[in-house]
Amino acid sequence: MAIDGLKKVLGLSETTFIAIGMTVGGGIFVFTGIVLKITGPALPIAFALAWIPILISMLPLAMLGAAIPTTGGNYKYPSRMVSPGLAFTGIWVYALATFFGQIPLYSLTCARYVNAVFPGVPPLAFAAGLVTFFCVINVLGVKLAAQVQGVMVIVLVGAILFYGAQGPMHLDPSRFENILQNGTGSLVLGTALLTFTYIGSNGIIELGGEIRQPGTVIPRALLITFPVVAVLYLLVAVTTVNAVPWQTLVGVEEPVISTARVALGNSGFVFFMLGGAVLALTTTLNALFIFGTKSLLVIIDDGLLPRFLGAINRRFGTAHYLLLLVWVISMIGIASGFSLETFASYSALGGIIIFIPVLLAALVLPKMYPERYAASSFKLSGFWLYACSVVGIVISLFFSVVILVDLKSGWKISLFLVFILSGVAYYALRARFLRARGADPALLTAPANWTD
Repeated sequence: MAIDGLKKVLGLSETTFIAIGMTVGGGIFVFTGIVLKITGPALPIAFALAWIPILISMLPLAMLGAAIPTTGGNYKYPSRMVSPGLAFTGIWVYALATFFGQIPLYSLTCARYVNAVFPGVPPLAFAAGLVTFFCVINVLGVKLAAQVQGVMVIVLVGAILFYGAQGPMHLDPSRFENILQNGTGSLVLGTALLTFTYIGSNGIIELGGEIRQPGTVIPRALLITFPVVAVLYLLVAVTTVNAVPWQTLVGVEEPVISTARVALGNSGFVFFMLGGAVLALTTTLNALFIFGTKSLLVIIDDGLLPRFLGAINRRFGTAHYLLLLVWVISMIGIASGFSLETFASYSALGGIIIFIPVLLAALVLPKMYPERYAASSFKLSGFWLYACSVVGIVISLFFSVVILVDLKSGWKISLFLVFILSGVAYYALRARFLRARGADPALLTAPANWTD
């Protein structure tokens, strides 16, 4: 099996750094400016509301990761407990949205922030070079990638705290007058988009095959990551709205850059841009490469994608062909010319939709694998299991519709629907091919077919 070559090298600190780095990049330096234009001074409220449904949804995921740690959990859990077709389609959509949308979004945004300090840097070339760099780092090994992540996250958190402290220290209540002046509908849309900013830490359930003592480490890493990220987000949101009149930022391409120039001074601005904005985005890019291929490896082992893609490099223990595929799709996205707002919507949709199959899996875990559930170091039971899972599913569906409608452009909406329908069509054809050879994917839901 492809996943057999992966190495268990990640502890609690590395796993937590990966989770924080993945989460913070999109949260602050991409979506803050986009959502500010939608919500106005209600930006801190939107950030505060957005973490609630994701935390609720994360608790069942933490339970799954503790009970049955595995590689590629976002696919493996629902494929063994709910439906292989649903699980495959979820990963298909997530992969396209991530590789075509999220990676270009973060790399191009990073180029803009670098340009704020070093004018004249060509955005497309910089974005392409950045994606190539992290692709190579991850080919060289997950341990190296995690060590790079740890250093970047430490500097990142320091820079964000430096920026975020400016809001509470120089609070101007007048900036928050008539806080809901853009309306509750704008607040709902802003909250929907910002739910994606708390997504990222769920990616660590992809790494169960590379984490030492994953049953303990995964829930602990999730519970550490959430309060850290929530505090950072609120501080940055308050500072962004408070430093200058928010109305002056609506027509600005990157509001956080403008706010930082005013709030921090020249030297502080440079530190924040390089140590905060640039590292936030690069830690996210690195994390996407770290766990972006894991579910695909399990899919390959199931025969649903060509097996050559799952080849593991003997020297480095990494899926070099899959990483190359991620690089190719990301380059297509960078060259597509789509706006950052479109990339952001696709990224949010892919990141939200992937929750639904996994939450369904959490609902059936106690009945399908009662012994593993009983022995788990972290579990939900009774009302809390159903409440967290069902609420997470309902909110995911609602926010997905809100974001999809907000795309407004018919062809952009159609393109995302193509993401979904192409996955459904491919799975149907591939499953038919496998059944003709005596390997029915539907049988994956039998408990006997679970292998760690």
